[in-house]
Amino acid sequence: MKIIVTRNNISFFCLLLLLSVTSCNTTDTGISQAFPDCFDNIQNQGEQGVDCGGPCLPCPGKITALVDGAPWVSAGNVSSSVNNNSIIILSGNGTSTLSLIHTGPFVNGTYNLQSALYGITATGVNYLSNQGTITFTNWDDIQNQVSGTFSFSAIESSGTGDTILVTNGNFQFVPYQP
Repeated sequence: MKIIVTRNNISFFCLLLLLSVTSCNTTDTGISQAFPDCFDNIQNQGEQGVDCGGPCLPCPGKITALVDGAPWVSAGNVSSSVNNNSIIILSGNGTSTLSLIHTGPFVNGTYNLQSALYGITATGVNYLSNQGTITFTNWDDIQNQVSGTFSFSAIESSGTGDTILVTNGNFQFVPYQP
């Protein structure tokens, strides 16, 4: 069998060699950057929280605090009720409930709490307070959500004299209807 080498064959061979050499770039790491979206576990692209708010679905409401030094975290819905110039923010976690009542302006700032309640579900024991503060850090009039901080001390409602101290309170993305 005789192989005929022509100028066309040599040109074709050189073209294949050139393509194989240039198709692999030594600076290509093979790692692509994630395109920002609402499911990338990163707070980016104008999101208010991780993968929520801004261009994504609204962030779910959340309340956290320390109750006598023990962590308390809301589970499920965090809700509010607005009546004239009062807002009630409340939630529970299956073992207890937490409610805050503010009467006054709906603007950023620190105010005295009108009242607060911490209730233990299993025993039905409630702790009531009218001594505490609430700080509003964000009234989002577009998504109708409010965020801020709070703290209070409360006395057991039966009058036994037992008290609790709620500190480092934080509420985020609580929905409200103006």
